[in-house]
Amino acid sequence: MFTGESFAMSNSMGIYGAGLLSLVLSLVCGPWLIRWLRSRFTERIVSDSARLNELHAAKQNTPTMGGLLIAGTTVLSILCMADVSSPQAWLFCLTVAAFTLLGVSDDWIKLRTARMGLTARKKLIFQCLIAFAAAGWMYMLQTTGAHAGRIMIPGIDATIRLGWGWIPWAAFVIVGSSNAVNLTDGLDGLACGCSAIASSTMVLVICGISIVGGDGPDIHDSSRTVAAISCAALAGSTFGFLWWNRHPARVFMGDAGSLPIGGLLALAALSTGHELLLAIIGAVFVVETLSVMLQVGWYRRTRRRVLLCSPLHNHFVFRGVAETRIVIAFWLGAVLAALAGLTVAIL
Repeated sequence: MFTGESFAMSNSMGIYGAGLLSLVLSLVCGPWLIRWLRSRFTERIVSDSARLNELHAAKQNTPTMGGLLIAGTTVLSILCMADVSSPQAWLFCLTVAAFTLLGVSDDWIKLRTARMGLTARKKLIFQCLIAFAAAGWMYMLQTTGAHAGRIMIPGIDATIRLGWGWIPWAAFVIVGSSNAVNLTDGLDGLACGCSAIASSTMVLVICGISIVGGDGPDIHDSSRTVAAISCAALAGSTFGFLWWNRHPARVFMGDAGSLPIGGLLALAALSTGHELLLAIIGAVFVVETLSVMLQVGWYRRTRRRVLLCSPLHNHFVFRGVAETRIVIAFWLGAVLAALAGLTVAIL
C-alpha cells in the first residue's frame, strides 16, 4: 500500500537533489570524460562468437569504461545529499566503489592484454568477497530492526526468518544483480536505459510503498533515506549517461558501470526489504540471466543451442533485428516490469 507520504516529504530535498545533481553532472562532465577515455581506453570488439564480432565491428574503438561517470556522479551525489555520518551512506558508497574497481580491473585487462578480462572464476570470487562484506555490514546495521535476518514477501504480510543465514542470501542477491546488469550490457543504451527505469521505480517503492503494511516500522528511516537517495542518484546518473550511450553510442559503460549498478540496486532493495520485488522490477535483467543459464545448461546436456546466441538480446541481433528496435522493445519490457512491480507492491 502507499504509506510513505510523510517519509517522502521529509526527505524530498535529499532525494530530488541527488537525482538532479547526478543528472546534471553526467551531462556536464560527459564530453570531458569521453574525450579523456577516447585517448586512453577504446573498445576492443572480441568475444567467443566470430559472427557477433562481425555484427558489432562498427563499435570498434568506441571509448569504454564510461561507467566511471555513472559511479562517480552517483557516489558524489550520495555524499552531498545523504547524512555522511550515517554508516548506511558509507556502506553504499564503498560498495559501489569496490564494484567499480573490480569492473575497471576487468576492463583494463581486456583492453591492455590479449585476454578477455578476468576469468569467470576470479571475477566471481571478487564479487563474492565484496558481496559478503557488504551483506555482513548491512546485517550488523539492521540488528536493532525487527526485519533483520528476514526475507519479506511482496504482496502479502509475511516474512521468512533466516537469522544469520540472511547474510549468504543477501550476498547471493548482490552478486546475482551485479552479474545480471553486466549480462544485459551489450547494445547501445540497453543496460543503461533499463537501469534508469529500475532505479527510478525503486525510488517510488522506497518512498511511497510499504510491502509490510503501516508506515514501514520494521525499516529504519536512515536505511530508507539512504536507499532512496542512492537510487535517485543512480537514476539521475543513468539517465544522464544514456544521452551519451544511446545509439550510436559515443561511449560504453563497460564493467566499470554495469557491476556497480547491479550492486547498488541490490543494496537498496535488501536494506529496505524489497529484494524479491526487485526481481519483478528488474525482470529484464532476470530474463537475460536466465537465457544465459538456459543456453549453457541445454548445450552441455544436448550439444544444441536454444538461442542463436545468448544473452537474449544477442539472439535477436543474430536474427537481423535492428539494434534500436531491440533496445526499445527491452525498454518497453522494463517499463512493464516496473509497472508490475508497483502493482504487486500496492497489493
